[in-house]
Amino acid sequence: MEEDRKRQRSRSDEASRGRISRLAAIGVAVEAVGMAVAAVAYAVHATSLPEPAFAVGLAAFFGLTAAGLLMAARALDRGARWAVSAALTWQALQTLAGINLTGVRPALGIPVAVLGVVVGVAVLVAGRSAFRPDEG
Repeated sequence: MEEDRKRQRSRSDEASRGRISRLAAIGVAVEAVGMAVAAVAYAVHATSLPEPAFAVGLAAFFGLTAAGLLMAARALDRGARWAVSAALTWQALQTLAGINLTGVRPALGIPVAVLGVVVGVAVLVAGRSAFRPDEG
């Protein structure tokens, strides 16, 4: 009887963890799409500049970051342990960038910082099992 209760609890814990993992993966994927949009915008902007090297470099940076975030989002959805640290690192950088941006453009900085904190908490909660040693 006790084992049945433990199994029911573990099933509900797994379902809850699955929903939070999916939410965290969606949050990271949304951030990746934002970075991809910025990459395209910088690439288009570079075509109108007399010396486009800086804008091309930014486009490449944003594009590569978007690709990395998409890989992390997919890995979070699948439960990979490495994705937790990658996503948490990105959330810390994004939150700090948002806080820094509030001094210049609060209407943009505050949502960026809030998104970083919310998605970071979701990644942290979803990745709790990654912080435990393997049971095998």
